[in-house]
Amino acid sequence: MDSSLQDWPLNASAAEGKGAGDQLLGRFGATWTISLAVLMALLIVATVAGNALVLLAFVVDSSLRTQNNYFLLNLAISDFLVGAFCIPLYVPYVLTGRWALGKSFCKLWLVIDYLLCTSSVFNIVLISYDRFLSVTRAVTYRAQQGNTKQAVLKMVMVWVLAFLLYGPAIITAEELCSCCGGGESERHPPPFPASALCLLWQRREGTSIALERLNY
Repeated sequence: MDSSLQDWPLNASAAEGKGAGDQLLGRFGATWTISLAVLMALLIVATVAGNALVLLAFVVDSSLRTQNNYFLLNLAISDFLVGAFCIPLYVPYVLTGRWALGKSFCKLWLVIDYLLCTSSVFNIVLISYDRFLSVTRAVTYRAQQGNTKQAVLKMVMVWVLAFLLYGPAIITAEELCSCCGGGESERHPPPFPASALCLLWQRREGTSIALERLNY
């Protein structure tokens, strides 16, 4: 990667500062770094443990295996994986300002992170729609509670649509991961997850860099 490329801050609101990325390491002292690490560790434990209990309850208690609870199970799986995989990998970057795991793993992290976050949103939409049907079509809804095949089909569709929304773009667009493919001297952050897809165009031999955030 061209070492002349300027560093990007963690979010768009801080994009005005040319040295925002350079200031990240100096922004946190030892006390703040330890405090943030502890808070993030507690967040990870709470996320993983809470959703693990939901998964355990679904496995142990067969009476919970109704169509609407399958959607809650799908949401718990998404959130569990966010706490078990996505957040732990992002914590070192937040604390150090460096992505040290290489470009290939960066791309993998981006795909999984966007997949899980998007699937969580889609699961909430699916649960809301399921609640709507339980009110507007109460009789038919109760009769279909034992139809788990339809619930599983909807769960699979959530994951497929969530992947298709961002996955192909991240996999095929080399520029999306050029931000974390440099050496130790480069501290370009990966695109900020969940709320936007950052499209980054870089010209290796020039000084022009265009950054566009597509907010939803």
